[in-house]
Amino acid sequence: MSEADHAVALGLDVGTSGIRAALLSGSGALLGLWRRPLPAPIVQGDRIEQNPLIWARELDALISAIGQEIDLGHLKAIAIDGTSGTLLACDARGQPLGPALMYHDRRASAQAARLQAVAPAESGAHGASSSLSKWLWLSDQGLLSKPAYPCHQADWLLNRWLGFASEQLISDENNALKLGYDPVLRRWPDWLDDLLPESRRPSVRPPGTAVGPICPQAARQLGLPETVMLVTGTTDSIAAVYATGAHKPGDAITSLG
Repeated sequence: MSEADHAVALGLDVGTSGIRAALLSGSGALLGLWRRPLPAPIVQGDRIEQNPLIWARELDALISAIGQEIDLGHLKAIAIDGTSGTLLACDARGQPLGPALMYHDRRASAQAARLQAVAPAESGAHGASSSLSKWLWLSDQGLLSKPAYPCHQADWLLNRWLGFASEQLISDENNALKLGYDPVLRRWPDWLDDLLPESRRPSVRPPGTAVGPICPQAARQLGLPETVMLVTGTTDSIAAVYATGAHKPGDAITSLG
């Protein structure tokens, strides 16, 4: 195996039914695929939620299982994608303040109607399933009495492996879209000021941005080198587009899910 083939990257897809992992060589060759199931979310009418600690437990178990099959001592980078619009509130140390509202949780219909009047028509924050609608629902239910921060599924898992060391939680432009982030101007818009204080917003980076090495505690727990670089991921739907190879104007795909 060449030196380039040793420089492997691990891509992780956290979905509804399971977690999938793909290990790639430095030249882009697929070295292996793995999958670990997840228990179904709690569903009661419009309420669809899950304990985020389940994601952490099963993700760590999957990494450990891969390490038993393949030497991960040459691993260079990890990126995580998650379900678009799945949101939880956490404190400054990353501790969840309650269950995560899954992407298809529909309890925030009143909050979506409120956003209809203030958010531009082109904003990704519209709809009862948007991250911002869910955040407003959590606030209206009195569930954000402590200093709380919105965290998407992929965000929380990434920041967890960073040790929640940053002054701001880190997100990517694709996940932040449904929280109101403006992908054209590449900043948080002014109309959001009364809905999500600036001090609570994540620091947003383009997908594929190196944000820092894995924290030593996580590296030891997972049996990974402390030099592994964590990279901002994306949403599950955008990851699926990347996986098709579509990359230039005129390319088109159909995604059913």
